Amino acid sequence: MDPVTHAASGAVAFLAMRERPAHRLALPLAALAAASPDVDVLFASAPLQFLLLHRGITHSLAALPVMGLLLACASRPLWRETTPGRWSFAKVWLFMSALAGLHIWLDVVTTYGTMIFLPFSHERARLNGLFIVDPLLTLPLLCGLFYAVKRSSRAAALGALAWVFFWPAFGVGLNCLHTAGVSARLAEQGRQARQVTVLPDALAPLFWRVLFAEEREQGKNVPRTVFEQPLDAFGRERGSAREYRGLSAELAEDLARSSTACKYFLDFTILPVMVPLRWQDAPGRDHSGRAASGAPPEGFWLVHDLRFGSSLAFVNKLMALRPNADIPFQLMVELAKDKTAKSGFALTRERLRFSDSGRDSGWQKPRPPRRPSFGAWLTGLR
Repeated sequence: MDPVTHAASGAVAFLAMRERPAHRLALPLAALAAASPDVDVLFASAPLQFLLLHRGITHSLAALPVMGLLLACASRPLWRETTPGRWSFAKVWLFMSALAGLHIWLDVVTTYGTMIFLPFSHERARLNGLFIVDPLLTLPLLCGLFYAVKRSSRAAALGALAWVFFWPAFGVGLNCLHTAGVSARLAEQGRQARQVTVLPDALAPLFWRVLFAEEREQGKNVPRTVFEQPLDAFGRERGSAREYRGLSAELAEDLARSSTACKYFLDFTILPVMVPLRWQDAPGRDHSGRAASGAPPEGFWLVHDLRFGSSLAFVNKLMALRPNADIPFQLMVELAKDKTAKSGFALTRERLRFSDSGRDSGWQKPRPPRRPSFGAWLTGLR
């Protein structure tokens, strides 16, 4: 979820309290605390670090008490003896832990994926109830916050806080309903659909998308076909589906075994697809020594995720206006034929590029996964 929504949710949570410390920094501290788990991005300079740290340990349920303690220590005006209506340190600690939990809730209901079970599991929880930016959540929240501040209305703050829970939960419920309906419809059509995943489109619950894979041929190392179908508010098909070339199970397994970057990128994705690499993104020279121009050298592929797109033309136009507009998360690979590999291909070079954050690993040799240290295990950098 975007920082504005996180900060506003912390502010209305503070204003919803019956008795509050009377300090000019109290409201800003609550807003900053609710957004603070995203500080993890400051410690990630490389794409792989960003992938493993963002929505990692600072978003973990097990780390909530620690996050709350750190935030409480940084919020001394709320428990300082000279502050009118001050809270005890224990109450500030509990409140700050709750704000960190509120942040986790707003992230889990989106499609990105949040490692809330660290350090015990690196599984990413995603409830797919809201688009990554949802004006139908944020605008009522900001209106409630404005009214609560202007009129000193605790009722307005309580209403805005209730909206933070009701609207995402409504989206999650609709997602479950649409997933069941789409799965049943595909089964009636006799289609061998796999990994049926309904995603909120922009302005959900008015618009949705469903992704699913289908094995059109039987046999070893057959690329699956990934379908993207727009849906309306009732879960009905809206327009025609688009088809993409998906990764075969064998190739995905070989990539994950050969490279730490590939392993965690594929863990992050939902139904990854692959297309020939654009020649501009290929190395300056291909493996035969010829300059890359006009068309990508043979063996270079772009692997990416369909999750962050939209089926709405006006949304795509808006997204194209953002700085460095491109596919948000990209894995580029160079494959060479190898009869000993399960897929028949070996990974020779790789590159991670995350366009929105500006992080780019550049082309490099793959590094095989290795046994993690304790610190790596704790934070997700296995």
